Amino acid sequence: MTQDELKKAVGWAALQYVQPGTIVGVGTGSTAAHFIDALGTMKGQIEGAVSSSDASTEKLKKPRHSRF
Repeated sequence: MTQDELKKAVGWAALQYVQPGTIVGVGTGSTAAHFIDALGTMKGQIEGAVSSSDASTEKLKKPRHSRF
């Protein structure tokens, strides 16, 4: 596996720890970006997300992720 594939796997694996109805804290960086992509599959199931950077905030605002 490439390093990016490993980061993607970690981002998606972290999704198993997200409980419906919670507010999720999101970090910064390429692994966090993969986690945000995974988090998009839970749209409507979590109350919201708080990010640690402008880049993560912008990614969370994209249509796939909005309205957590």
